[in-house]
Amino acid sequence: MGDLEPTDPSPETPAELSEGITLEDAERITELAEEDRRPSTRRVYRSKWSLFASWCEKRGADPLPASEELLSAYLAERAEEVSLSTIRQDVAAVKWMHERRGLESPTEGAGIGRVLDGIAQTSDPTGGRGKKQAALTKHIRKMVEALPLEAPAPDEGVAAEARHLRALRDRAILLVGYAGAFRRSELATIRSEDVSRGAKGMEIHVPETKTDPRTVGITYAEDESLCPVRALSEWTGAASIEEGPIFRAVPRSAKIATGEEAEPITGKTVRNVIGDAAEDAGLDPERMAGHSLRRGHITQGALHGAGLDRLMKQAGHADPRTTAEYVEDARRMETTTAQDLGL
Repeated sequence: MGDLEPTDPSPETPAELSEGITLEDAERITELAEEDRRPSTRRVYRSKWSLFASWCEKRGADPLPASEELLSAYLAERAEEVSLSTIRQDVAAVKWMHERRGLESPTEGAGIGRVLDGIAQTSDPTGGRGKKQAALTKHIRKMVEALPLEAPAPDEGVAAEARHLRALRDRAILLVGYAGAFRRSELATIRSEDVSRGAKGMEIHVPETKTDPRTVGITYAEDESLCPVRALSEWTGAASIEEGPIFRAVPRSAKIATGEEAEPITGKTVRNVIGDAAEDAGLDPERMAGHSLRRGHITQGALHGAGLDRLMKQAGHADPRTTAEYVEDARRMETTTAQDLGL
């Protein structure tokens, strides 16, 4: 396994010196090479490298040298959590570490360029930091209110029934995803046996996650129309779901699969539910994505004073620096020193 510590590697003095080059010359060259970046830049690179190396270690992969495919997988995963500018710093750190070790950098391949282009295309073009918009409580309210939740009359037919069931499911996806700060892959694969209900709300166990398995607590909401616990119960009751995947496809026939035929929805379905609900609510669907619920939870929580440690635990972040980015974004207007300039 490659070096996992965020060390600051430097070129070694060559054992054999070129003609006309003294040992003193070589030492001066080495000293200058060690200063190829500012101390602050090196600290950033070491921090970014540490995250990448730890990620590789969990996957049993060697970060030095890293393959283009391995780095692409890392960047794709990071893109769900951090900004485009941070992703570019990740790439620069990996390139720097490889070059300092005299290794071919995986960042030079055309594949990494395509991955970065894809991240840029799917990020928020107007948000300033390459991120999709956070879905805050005011947005969630509009999205839920736009759903066709009114129960159809018996004579309206199967199409109306299917539309109603889909609305119940989508409301549960929006509210549970938002309240639980779930990744869309985690939300899509919640199973009945992972949910336990109590007097204060419910707990949802997440056995398969990008970090460590965790259990998320979700309390009853004061506003019943926005309560994730009640919304999930109404959906599972209407769909007669007692075991297996909780979130399933709703066909036009309104007959939801049961037993061994029941399959969970995918992360793509979660993304479509959010985008469609945003559009119906008069929001920009291009700025809302699968990550908007999770990002919105952390941002809204930070605005209401939730501590970094609690937000980190709820979201299942392995590194507090990831959570801190959301908190910094949420409180930027409170902490800016522009207000201290006397303008």
